[in-house]
Amino acid sequence: MYATSMPVSPTQVVLAATLALALSFVWYYEGRGRWRTRLEDRFVYGVPWGTLVTVTIVVAFYLLAQAGARQWDDPLTFPYITWSYLYPTGILTSGIAHSGPQHLVSNMAGTLAVAPIVEYAWSHYPPRRGRTGGGQDSDGLLTRPLFRAVVVFPLALLSVAFVTAVFSLGPGLGFSGAVFALFGFALITHPLSTVVAVVVSSALGTLYSALSEPVVREAVEVGPPAPPGWAGIAFQAHLFGFLLGVLLAIALLHYRGRRPSTERVFLAMIVVGMAQSLWLVAWSGGEDVYVLYRGAGVTFVLLLTMLVTIAVTGSERPLLNRRPLAALPRAPSRRQLAVVWLGLLVLLASLSIAGAVVADEFVGVAIAATLVLGGLLAIPAVPPLVPDRWFAGPVSRRQAAIVCLAVLTLLVALPSIPISLTTVGDDAVPGDGGVEIEDYTVTYEQDAASGQVPVIDLGEEDVLAGEQTGVIVVSDERELWTVGVREEVLEFEGSDTVVVGGLGWHETVHAERSGWIVAGNDTAYAVDLTHDGETTRSFTSEPVRADVRVDGRTVDVVPADDGFQVRLIEDGESAGEAPIPEPDESTTIDGVQFATEDDDGTVRVVAEADGTRIPVAEQEEYS
Repeated sequence: MYATSMPVSPTQVVLAATLALALSFVWYYEGRGRWRTRLEDRFVYGVPWGTLVTVTIVVAFYLLAQAGARQWDDPLTFPYITWSYLYPTGILTSGIAHSGPQHLVSNMAGTLAVAPIVEYAWSHYPPRRGRTGGGQDSDGLLTRPLFRAVVVFPLALLSVAFVTAVFSLGPGLGFSGAVFALFGFALITHPLSTVVAVVVSSALGTLYSALSEPVVREAVEVGPPAPPGWAGIAFQAHLFGFLLGVLLAIALLHYRGRRPSTERVFLAMIVVGMAQSLWLVAWSGGEDVYVLYRGAGVTFVLLLTMLVTIAVTGSERPLLNRRPLAALPRAPSRRQLAVVWLGLLVLLASLSIAGAVVADEFVGVAIAATLVLGGLLAIPAVPPLVPDRWFAGPVSRRQAAIVCLAVLTLLVALPSIPISLTTVGDDAVPGDGGVEIEDYTVTYEQDAASGQVPVIDLGEEDVLAGEQTGVIVVSDERELWTVGVREEVLEFEGSDTVVVGGLGWHETVHAERSGWIVAGNDTAYAVDLTHDGETTRSFTSEPVRADVRVDGRTVDVVPADDGFQVRLIEDGESAGEAPIPEPDESTTIDGVQFATEDDDGTVRVVAEADGTRIPVAEQEEYS
């Protein structure tokens, strides 16, 4: 669907004028000079240029690379998703690509609301010089205000988006990881302003919706079966981005020698964590079942709030007031205890790996889990072994909390590594009705085994196994194997489109389902794929037998390469078959007449023999 110009409605004109009036009111209201001075003290000309540059880059990518300028509601997404570490293009671009207008607007509203706070904390002017330092460079590029504004800050945001994409749990798409990093950073540097930014983000989204769709008319309707909205949220990427932002803010405040208020950080952390759904933890509970662990998620946010507060504003007193085992006559030093602890960990890890090898089950998973767990348990032994010139004192409570935050960040990120180490296996394209477009193959298949296989043998063949039904998109060059349109969507709507392509090109494949609901049984259906004016019958289901008997015989509805047929079965063998007639027409097979009737839009096939009429099938209707 190509974007078309829509006439501007009077409501939009009035709303835009009112918005301009409201902004003018704020600008000329008493006190504007004070706000202008504060902004110009940190921003060049008082404008958060870095935020605007970043938003421009992301929106431009949507309009140009994703063809959003031509297909605003249906952008190109497949080439820009993190399908695998073996597909670098997806890794590089998924952090700034979006699945649609609502996805883009939501992330950009959050960026516009909170990024200026982070940019203000960063400042276009080096803190030691202030804005009087001007544009002359005596200490390097990082002291130049314009360079800090339009290069360093946008580059930092794009880098965070890249990192969150690299460690996304499965295929990822969107700038939300960077947005949550912004919230985490701003929450530490300016807690109360960040609480306001949460409200501003929602207000900006509402404002955009009002401008783009000032009047909405919707009828009462039902949709196809679909997972709950929260099941599709990349909660792991959000949490990882948030923790990353918190750690970066702690580093900046430490460098500048600042500490925010404990009460403000605690309050802001709870409000932002709840409002931005940091508590969201969801997983698949089986076929067509999804589980939301809301209680556990809220508990986690409360615990995280305390940990973050200690890491930001905690005491510098030693975590342990006494040396371990100090009561012994000859107490070992911390360094000796660290060596013993590391030796014990190495021994236990060796035994664990050896046991997994002997059992020959999930060897790869066991080794990876052992190394990760061993590495985490070894962290307390690191400070005593570090040379005194690097770290001389005992670990403080605040430092311990920071280490815990860093460990938590690693734990959130690490599970993504084995999941992203996948490739598309040989013979990954199911069926033989695919449409080939450059390196893509688009097909429809029922109960198709996943074509993705792990790069590293995890010791179990079916780790990534799973059966999928729908329009399947495959590209071995992009390590891509996914369902482009779910079976339930086609069954409900009858048709949909899939956009494939790459940088500078895109093509659309139209999928259309047709079928007959067979009396007393399932549906016999077929799926056609149309590309560039050429239609391919990609899939036909198995024949479906009606739960009726006509003249002592049964009837099958058979999807064919061209339309549908009725087949008369006698004693388990075919007594003849013929195409299903057009409405108000009939055909006869071995003395049984099959007629197609149109009753106010409901199309049925009726069998008649010896004066008996029996409905055989009813044509599927779509919304």
